[in-house]
Amino acid sequence: MSKSLKTIACLKILRGVIAIMISVSLFLVYRNSEAFSWINHPGLGNIASQDPFLQVLFFWLGSFNQEQILSIAILAGTMGLLRWVEAGGIWLNKSWAQWLAVFSGFIYIPFEINELIHRFSWLMVLILLINTVIVTYLLYVLHTKRLAKLSA
Repeated sequence: MSKSLKTIACLKILRGVIAIMISVSLFLVYRNSEAFSWINHPGLGNIASQDPFLQVLFFWLGSFNQEQILSIAILAGTMGLLRWVEAGGIWLNKSWAQWLAVFSGFIYIPFEINELIHRFSWLMVLILLINTVIVTYLLYVLHTKRLAKLSA
């Protein structure tokens, strides 16, 4: 198996870990109603008062009710597990996993382009570029496999 496929699998594992961490964190918020008053917490409130990002994050989290937070936690956990399944299949050079990664990666491209149009950032350019390269490379691998199968 190529190093490129192993790299893609490792990226999928990393994205899965991040999604699972988000899922667990949101589930803890769901289970602990005091989490909605983070801004009033003596330690966190002091840190948040000095960090505009945390202020926005705490305000944003406070705008969801508990059922919405649970739904987002379940969705993030499901996405994390899907990334791990993709990673395992890609590592084992399975075509079904490569197709799954192509479709799941392709779904994000229009949203990433829309985000760039409305709020340009170099980080989003990098994310779009990485995603596009991964999808294109996986399509190339699948096409090469198909040609090899046809010529055999």
